[in-house]
Amino acid sequence: MFTIIRTLLNYTLFTLALILFSFLEASSTHIRAGDITMRRVGNNVLQYEISVYLYRDTEGIPAPNGEINFGTGDSVIVSPDDLGKINEGTTEILLYQTVYTFPSSGWYNVSFSQGNRNEGILNMDNSVGTNFFIESKFWINPLLGLNSSPALLIPPIDEAVVGQRYIHNPGAFDAQGDSMAYHLIRSKQARNFEVDNYRFPHDPNENWTQETEDGVRPGLFYMDEITGDLVWDAPSIPGEYNVAFIVEEFRDGTLIGVVNRDMQIIVVESDNERPELLIPNDTCIVVGETLIDTIAGIDPDEDFIKLSLETIIPPNEEPIFESLNLQPPNGYEEGQFTWTPSCESVRERPYEFTFKVKDRPTDNASLVDLKTWRVRVVAPSPEGLNLELNEDLAQVTLTWSDYTCANAQSMRIYRKKGSFDFDPICETGIPAYTGYQMVGEVPIGETTFIDDNLERGTNYCYRIYAVFPNPKGGESLSSSEVCVFVPDLFYMTNVSVDETSTSDGEITVRWTTPDPALSSTYSSLSFDLYRTQENDLENTVLVKENASETDTTFQDLGLNTTNEKYFYQVILKGDGKEITQSYLSSQVRLEATPKQQSIELNWEADVPWNITSEYKHYIYRKKEAEEDETYVLIDSVATATNGLQYIDYGQAPFILEELVKYKYKVKTLGSYGVTHIREPLENWSQEVVAELLDIIPPCPPILSLDKLNCDVLAQLSMNMQFGECPSENYTNKLRWVDNTDESCTELPSSYNIYFSPRIANEKGAFTLIASTDDHHFYDTDLFSAAGCYAVTAVDLSGNESDFSNIECQDNCPYIEFPNAFSPNGDGINDTFTPMKCPRFVESITFSVFNRWGQIIYEGNENPQIHWEGHDNNGNAVSPGVYFYEARVRFFRLEEKHELDIYKGWIQILSEEIRQTP
Repeated sequence: MFTIIRTLLNYTLFTLALILFSFLEASSTHIRAGDITMRRVGNNVLQYEISVYLYRDTEGIPAPNGEINFGTGDSVIVSPDDLGKINEGTTEILLYQTVYTFPSSGWYNVSFSQGNRNEGILNMDNSVGTNFFIESKFWINPLLGLNSSPALLIPPIDEAVVGQRYIHNPGAFDAQGDSMAYHLIRSKQARNFEVDNYRFPHDPNENWTQETEDGVRPGLFYMDEITGDLVWDAPSIPGEYNVAFIVEEFRDGTLIGVVNRDMQIIVVESDNERPELLIPNDTCIVVGETLIDTIAGIDPDEDFIKLSLETIIPPNEEPIFESLNLQPPNGYEEGQFTWTPSCESVRERPYEFTFKVKDRPTDNASLVDLKTWRVRVVAPSPEGLNLELNEDLAQVTLTWSDYTCANAQSMRIYRKKGSFDFDPICETGIPAYTGYQMVGEVPIGETTFIDDNLERGTNYCYRIYAVFPNPKGGESLSSSEVCVFVPDLFYMTNVSVDETSTSDGEITVRWTTPDPALSSTYSSLSFDLYRTQENDLENTVLVKENASETDTTFQDLGLNTTNEKYFYQVILKGDGKEITQSYLSSQVRLEATPKQQSIELNWEADVPWNITSEYKHYIYRKKEAEEDETYVLIDSVATATNGLQYIDYGQAPFILEELVKYKYKVKTLGSYGVTHIREPLENWSQEVVAELLDIIPPCPPILSLDKLNCDVLAQLSMNMQFGECPSENYTNKLRWVDNTDESCTELPSSYNIYFSPRIANEKGAFTLIASTDDHHFYDTDLFSAAGCYAVTAVDLSGNESDFSNIECQDNCPYIEFPNAFSPNGDGINDTFTPMKCPRFVESITFSVFNRWGQIIYEGNENPQIHWEGHDNNGNAVSPGVYFYEARVRFFRLEEKHELDIYKGWIQILSEEIRQTP
């Protein structure tokens, strides 16, 4: 009777489950993907249009209404607009749209919810019974202006092929030019609730991504945070998978919005090979010019292919992309891209044009390739830059023509001493390496700037460029250069280091004689020379007083030229009173930075003449140990293009040797760029000492490992009962000695210990587990002693040796089973469990059979088994003889030795039999 009732109950439950599943299937909307975006509309700064794009397969019920929640406590039910079908009519696009006025500024989580997803999504449980939920986050702030979130222009439904690399890009476009970042997240079914058992396609517990297209294990699944490329390399199992991600929107480094997309990838089996796109290198285009280039697609199967531009910018700036229709023969097509952007398109971030090539095989799934071409729109150079010098005031007036782009915000003015010739192509503004510095900025409507912060005796050059307002930002190319020399009554010409020392250093200072016209005004002319140091510019020291007008050279002695940078200034006096003063001019200061295979030199000098002129600077070197030897010229630097830097790679014949100290000094040549001052102006740096970074590693140590004594462990197991077993905590003892080979000159300062749980002889299989200064290491508290060890030596420079010899050992596993037990609840021998002391057991799958070979019990959760004599339904089995199979997996050094199978019989004793003497 009980059996009949239980059968009827099981049938009823099965019928109810079938009815429930059928209801879910019949009522499901079959949603595949969707995203939610916003944009401000109207004059109310708090009013936004919210758009939800939903993608569903066409097998579901007619599209129902959906709920948009505004994150304020308000929500609205919205009916959809049908936007048509894609993917050969298998996917319908629906638009749920509404306008909402938010109560105040602040962050709001705007969400959309509807049931349910389509059936059979592999990386979640019961997808057909799972709600579809997306949630975007927006910062409502009037200061953001007519802001809109990034629009995702490429549909989120794609097909991928088993074994082939798949790529998707959402085609995110931000009308305000805000920067974006991309991150994977888990799919959701409600706010703060992920879908049940969601797993990413590369979950290590699944076989969905076994290897890459090139056969490298494991496979890859990731999203590029900068480009937005979603890459799956490569799917292994056909089916449908859902992937969710967010697009973060930043303005001036501040997060202002987050857009959520939940998309579907349909993986199919196919022998079709995907087509490939060929796109140009990223580039720039100047406003007013036309960019024309070719996009090509090629299909290895020679199927018909179609090229398309998937992302565009707003209609008034829309580029033209036309296929050239070269097919047939099939398999190759080209398209021509044409774009003439206006000033309104100028922005800091490049425009991203995503192109797609799709093949059309006759008997296979169509495949696509997506690639993104980045094009930066830059504003044209300002024109008509001129200057006028007022010598009396040492003042320059700059003028230029009205700027072409009226939407620019301001014009920036830059200045440097001396000229720097560069030809900007895609490089906007004025790069720092040119040596120019900003001296002013005026609104874009102004075309005049007065620079009155000038030093006499200096040749100044100017450039300007336009800046565009945020949030799009952007800059123009630089203008051409204009230069002017501001005359003085005399000029500094030299601050040259003659001797490098911490106490006996020497510097020669020179200047020109005064303007001869001064003799008609003053009866006597003289000079005072002052010195100061870089860290004490406010305090000067008089080092020479009342030098005659023809005494224009001074050698300053007893200086710390090794560590200090010195500045000099000359005061010209007439009849004992100051007439003018020179520019505060420094010595050439040289710095050396050791590298692994080179030594980098950098130098600088704050002087009124141009030291990045057409003249070269010269690099001299010698070994420090050869003090009596003269310096050798090893190279020269064209500073106008390479700046004040040189890297000594030790090219022949000037080879750099390990562990050798070298001395360097640099001879600089400069110019005022005017005919009445001699040139070149020669000045030397101080000496510096440097050597190559030590890159020679120590020799590998010699390793030994104390091995397990399996005989002792076996004896312990034989002499102990199960309840007496010691805890399985093992210690592997490692010892090593340094290599004493004559070639091992590098002394170790520490040692790294590496471990691999499997037998291994390659470094990539090992993990660093410890570092020590000792010559031994004890790996303690181990549940398994199996594994391989290697040790490396590390010197003071951080150089690490190769592996030592690799020492491995295996476990000596043991297990033994009883053949009888009495499950009577008296606490004595109540369960079937291993005898004595089993060792190194990872897991046991234990099965019990009756005399007819039928499985009555199976368990695989407890390595100690602890079978209480019940069948799989929890019913006690009758006393008697049964048979068992134990599939025991041990911790072993090699996988092939892990599994052992034990078979035997068990007698379940009755109470009377157990108590029989």
